Amino acid sequence: MKTKIAFSLLLLVYSLRLFSQVENRATLFYSYYSPSSSDGLNSIEQSNFDFLYHLKSKTLAKKIRWDNSFSLKTVLLDEITSQNLYDVSYVSSFVYTKNAKNFIIGNARINFRNEIGATLSNDALYTAFSFGYMRQSQTHKSIRWAAGINYNNDFGKNVILPFFIFNYETQKLKFNATLPNSVLLLIRNNPKFYYGLNVTLNSSIFEVEDDSYQRLQLLNANFFAFTQIKLGKKLWIEVKPGVTLRRDVNFLQHDFEPINSSSENSLNPNFVFTSGLLYRMN
Repeated sequence: MKTKIAFSLLLLVYSLRLFSQVENRATLFYSYYSPSSSDGLNSIEQSNFDFLYHLKSKTLAKKIRWDNSFSLKTVLLDEITSQNLYDVSYVSSFVYTKNAKNFIIGNARINFRNEIGATLSNDALYTAFSFGYMRQSQTHKSIRWAAGINYNNDFGKNVILPFFIFNYETQKLKFNATLPNSVLLLIRNNPKFYYGLNVTLNSSIFEVEDDSYQRLQLLNANFFAFTQIKLGKKLWIEVKPGVTLRRDVNFLQHDFEPINSSSENSLNPNFVFTSGLLYRMN
């Protein structure tokens, strides 16, 4: 395990954190750990190590806010498979201000998800696009909502899903629901200590080299209670203990069809722990 971690740290140089959640920051180190869980798959231990960097927002033609981010995630799996995985991601999003209350939003993401040490292939490229409409409440300026369509290859091949965003934010409180991916409640009563709750749903499909299957899907639905503590002028530490609400490992054929019934690959709810160092640039 120490060798795996060392190799992953050498790789560190992930993102559908949609529109209203974008902030200029770098996640210098982020870890995800869920211990072994006895079930139909015997057991599986999963740990992730992430690096995420949001570039400073740009303003184009006075009406378009343009955001970009890069990330790298490594996924270490024990007991169930010998594959260890990586996910390199680039995300570009924009908000077009039509007027004081109407906005057009868009997002494009490309991921390269593969097995560590595997041969590079175009089959490991996964794309996603979102396009929608956002409105700012004129009665309550702290409220924004949005709706649109998302195309992705995260939950299957060429999946099209609607998305909905509701955002309420004041100086001391932020509530954001980006459905179906995330619900966040952040309380900022103390300028050096934030806390809150977070529910997340993440699915990723990786290209692998195996005789019995060609793709591996990891799906995690998590519930967290978290704290963020300011260490320096812009440096924060985040600690997020929680539980997995759903946890699936699906073995897929090259055409994204499952090898076995998905119910056979569901793991029991389990403890999960994440932590990270955040560098806020705004």
